[in-house]
Formats: sequence, C-alpha cells, structure tokens
Amino acid sequence: MTCVPVALSEGRSYEIHIGSGQLNLLGEHFIGIARSSRVVILTQPIVARHWGERVETSLQDAGFTTQQLCFPSGERYKNLTTIARLYEGLYNLVPALDRKTLLVALGGGVVGDMVGYVAATYLRGLDYVQVPTTLLAMVDSSVGGKTGVDFREGKNLIGAFHQPRTVVIDPEVLTTLPRRELRAGLAEVAKYGVIQDPHFLEQLQRDAAALVRGEVTTIEAVVTRSCQLKAEVVTADEHEETGLRAILNYGHTIGHALESATRYRRYKHGEAVAIGMVAAALIGERAGVTPPSVTTAIRETLVALKLPTTLPEGIDDEVLIALTARDKKAVAGEARFVLATQLGTVALQDVPVATVREGLAEHRRLVERSKRR
Repeated sequence: MTCVPVALSEGRSYEIHIGSGQLNLLGEHFIGIARSSRVVILTQPIVARHWGERVETSLQDAGFTTQQLCFPSGERYKNLTTIARLYEGLYNLVPALDRKTLLVALGGGVVGDMVGYVAATYLRGLDYVQVPTTLLAMVDSSVGGKTGVDFREGKNLIGAFHQPRTVVIDPEVLTTLPRRELRAGLAEVAKYGVIQDPHFLEQLQRDAAALVRGEVTTIEAVVTRSCQLKAEVVTADEHEETGLRAILNYGHTIGHALESATRYRRYKHGEAVAIGMVAAALIGERAGVTPPSVTTAIRETLVALKLPTTLPEGIDDEVLIALTARDKKAVAGEARFVLATQLGTVALQDVPVATVREGLAEHRRLVERSKRR
C-alpha cells in the first residue's frame, strides 16, 4: 500500500491510501477518523451490486453499524433535484442522523461530487470519506475537496470546498469498470503530464497499451503518481486563491462546454476533457503561447490512450464560445484558459474571443485533414 498525504491547515489534512485489497481494509482505515460508530454509504445501484457487500462487511467487522442509500448516477442526474432526494433519504433514516455520522461516497466522480456536497451542507456539515470506483474519480475528483452539482448549462456552478476525512483507493475495483470508462479516466491522468510532469507524459505513451488493457499494476502506479501531483497543487492552493489550483482545469474550459452542449449524453467527462486539451493547445498556438511540438505530444499521447481528440460535427463553435463565458474561471463574462507554455508548465490567461475562434477553427481543419488521409 502507498500512502499519499494531503497536508492542509486547521486539522483538514488527510491521507490517500492506494493499493490492491484496500476495500477489505476499509474499516481499519475508518478507525481513528470516525467520530461515531454509525456510517451511511451513499452509492449507485450498479456499484452496490459489485462492491456494497464487501464495503459493509469490512466496516461491520471493524465495529461500525452501516446503512446504505442508492441514487442514480450520471451527469444528467448531477443536479439539485437529486441532492434534495438525498437530503430526504438521510432525513428519513432511523434513528435520525447526528453531526458525528460519517458518510461514505462509494462510486465514480459524480457520486463523489454529490455526496461531498451533501456532506458539506446537510446538518451544516458532516464528515465523509471518498471511496472512488472509477479511474477518473481515483486520480481527480476524490482528491482535493471540491464538491458540487451542475446548474442549467453550467458545470459544477453550485458547490463547496469540503475535504474528506480520508480517501481509500483500491485499483482492483476497476476490473468491473467498462473499458470506455477506464479510457476516459486516462485523460485526467494525461493532464498531469501536460501541466506538471513531462516525464510522466512520456511514461503514459510507453505504457499506453497496458493502461488501456487495464493491467492493475500499471494502473496502480499511474494512480499513485497522479494523486501525488494533485496533492502538491491542493496543498499549495486549497481554495483556488492564488491561481495555482486553476492549472488542474487544463482542457476543461472547452471540455465542459462540449459536455453542456451535448447535454451530458454524448461524452464521458474524460473524453470531453481529451478533446478540450487539444483545443486548448491549438488556442494556445494561436495566442502565441503553446509551441506546436507540445500540441503534437498531447495529441499523440491521447491517441495512444484511445481517446477522442477532435471536435464533433453539428455543434457550432459559437455555442461553445458562449458556454465558456459561464465557466468558473471566467471573469466578467470573459473566458480564461489554462494554456501550456511547454510540457509541464501552464498558466491561466485571458484569451480574446477572436483567438478562441481561430483555435477552434484550426481544430476543425485538423478533422478535415484527418478525413482526407
């Protein structure tokens, strides 16, 4: 097992436990962090079928009493309507919850974001633990305490910073994950190579075949490195006050717009981010910031990881541009982009709409050129 610390102030520090078999040790990890013997597991039906019994057995063997609530997962359910239903479910539990009750987010990124938001707000704050079951959640959303839901066309517009008490990652749970979901998670892994560690990006290219196959040992290694890199950023800028944490949004400005424009039904989050990373590189080129060699390296890595890299037909670029104005990084309705100045180095910059338009147009031309080959 590997333990990655997330060192924060005011008693909010915690550890990320990574290793095969950790699900069986969940109860042991909770001893010492739980303020009550009562645990409520919030998950989705398919995850409960695969892993719910194992989680409950581990907790009960460690002396905890458990209850379970299931709710539909998927980006289209990531809204205040579902949050209200979760509040209702918690309210109706017998005996009534108190502020020492520990919540467990067992599932993918949507589950983790929503349960984290419920924990941040119900009874004015409950402790919770992240137990991610998708690769994307393991390397990104389970770490750092960002919680929230979508609102209308805006991704994660409603939320709160609320750190988990711990994160427990067992790569063995990925054996039941559909291959498409696994590949989608690799986009967030590749992002860390672009923004922080170019050698990691090279490693991903070398190990691409094993990663796409889902080899547990290789997956565990990239999960560990991804968590280390994210923990560095979160430790330095927990609440995104200095601008450093914004680098984690590389590829997300266009990616989120693409998800919204397709009503969260066409793309997995990681797939949209992969397309958004190429878009950000091309926009960076037009802005005179990103060298073409960086764009090439990004595209080649994403292609090796079997991820989409081109904008879809049928969605007007002006729609995407309009949606970027609602991005959380926008200022006074003007989009800001994380752009790569070289592999491993990025910066948050204001980008004129005309430059965004040129970058998207170049992205479209790439699609046309690839069709003619």
